[in-house]
Amino acid sequence: MCFHSSGGGGMSPEDQINLQKVQMIQQQQLSDKQIAAQKEIADQQNTFNQQQVQLQQDLQAKQQAQADAQASRQSEYDTGRASLLSQGSSAIDKAFSGFNDDYFNNFAGSYMAKVKDQVDTQKVEAQKQLAFGLARHGTLDSQANANAQGLLAQTEGRTLADEGVNATNQSNQLRSNVAQAKSNLLGQVQSSESIGSPIAASDEGGVQGALQTQRSVISGITNQTGDVVSSLQGVPTVSPLANIFANVLGSAGAFAQGVNSNQFGSGFNSGRQGVLGGSSPFG
Repeated sequence: MCFHSSGGGGMSPEDQINLQKVQMIQQQQLSDKQIAAQKEIADQQNTFNQQQVQLQQDLQAKQQAQADAQASRQSEYDTGRASLLSQGSSAIDKAFSGFNDDYFNNFAGSYMAKVKDQVDTQKVEAQKQLAFGLARHGTLDSQANANAQGLLAQTEGRTLADEGVNATNQSNQLRSNVAQAKSNLLGQVQSSESIGSPIAASDEGGVQGALQTQRSVISGITNQTGDVVSSLQGVPTVSPLANIFANVLGSAGAFAQGVNSNQFGSGFNSGRQGVLGGSSPFG
């Protein structure tokens, strides 16, 4: 663009106008460049911000997924442990289910049956000895026999009553032993929960490995339950009874001898009175 001189060394109005136009164009171009640069910077910043937001969202999503996966494993772990504990306890309950009231009542009844066998055997022998003794003294049909039979029955009843207490004591002791043994096994099952960490492993393989460890421990406990139950299924112990009818036989013998003595004394006195009164055939 050419500018004309006005002869006075200055610029003509037309040139001044043109110059102003050029300056305006240059300013506009500079402004456009600045705006474009600012827009580019803004676009870049916006892109960066969007990338940061996306990265943050991705990180949050990843963390949430990890938390959800851990929560799922924890739930699986807790459920598995609870199930194993329940299975172990149920197995022990089932193994001990035979030890009910009927079992302990039958145990006491078996004890008394053994006692009754001993009492019956001794009673039969005592009755034989009593009959022999009374017959020898001629008092088999006397009151002595009735009294002795009453004493035999009384002694039998007292012995059975005393042994009934022993039967109950043994049954209660067995009940206590069974309850203690069962409680110990259940306690071992519950204690197995503390073998593994309460926090699930960081992967599924770790969860299953921990559950398998607990499963093996509980199986070891329940496998010995059968032996424990078998050791408790004993038979009642009945000590041999002493001769429970000895006193009765001794008393009956003494009574029979006393009866004979009284009969002899009465006859002797009658004969003596007859001699003294002159009525005896030997007078």
